[in-house]
Amino acid sequence: MKLLIADDEQKIRTGMASLDWDSIGITEVSLAVNGVEAKKLLEQEPFDIMICDIKMPGLTGLELAAYVQEHTLDTSVILLSGFSDFEYARTAMKHNVCDYMLKPLRPKDILETVKHAMENLERKRYKERVVRDYETAFSSPDFTEQIRWNFQGINSQIMEILVYLSQHFSEAVSLNSLAEQYYFSTAYLSRTIKKETGYSFSDLLLSIRLAAAVRLLSGRQHKNSYIADKVGFSDYKYFSQVFKKVFGCKPAEFRKRQETEMDCSIRRILELIRSSDKESI
Repeated sequence: MKLLIADDEQKIRTGMASLDWDSIGITEVSLAVNGVEAKKLLEQEPFDIMICDIKMPGLTGLELAAYVQEHTLDTSVILLSGFSDFEYARTAMKHNVCDYMLKPLRPKDILETVKHAMENLERKRYKERVVRDYETAFSSPDFTEQIRWNFQGINSQIMEILVYLSQHFSEAVSLNSLAEQYYFSTAYLSRTIKKETGYSFSDLLLSIRLAAAVRLLSGRQHKNSYIADKVGFSDYKYFSQVFKKVFGCKPAEFRKRQETEMDCSIRRILELIRSSDKESI
């Protein structure tokens, strides 16, 4: 991680720069003599952590923290303050300042504070990454667009049901629940879906869930059991069996073979499901 130290006192800058940053995972340290210079550095390149004095000429530490917040920089800010500024420093939390340190500073305390900030930053980034992956995998507009494109011209009510399915596939949705929701008998809804689309309800639901699973597998950041649960399979063993039946290998093997680049659209998966059903007859 990259660290930026901004302080108008040379003794503090050089002293902090000489610490054993490698020991906690800081690979690059940059120095700024005041807030204005620190802001210029932030404009030029990204920093993971910034330590800045709360009082500096030109631009204060709080103003720097406000700049980081306003421009949504992925930088954790740690403020330095004297004891007389203690209450002032505490108010800085509204600017998303992750921590503050009181002068005089001990090397051990500095390293521990920065290490704690790094751990919090990593957890924050991980959560954001999970959300991005989840949103990518569950991009309902994309699945909805595929449904609308692949089944153009079908009965409008059936299209409405399929669109609903494309947006709620990760939930405990079933043919019975949809029949009740749309005031159809289960048998009628099942026959009509098959007649309009050429596929059974279960195959349509399975194709969407597997398409979402492949997207999450492509991210290579989640356990297979987590993926199974997130796409609507409460039983991982069943998910693995179904996945192998359709794709010819288990999820873990799918990742190793780097097959995540293959065509895994809903239509393609429906074709694979149909082929696997014929082979099992």
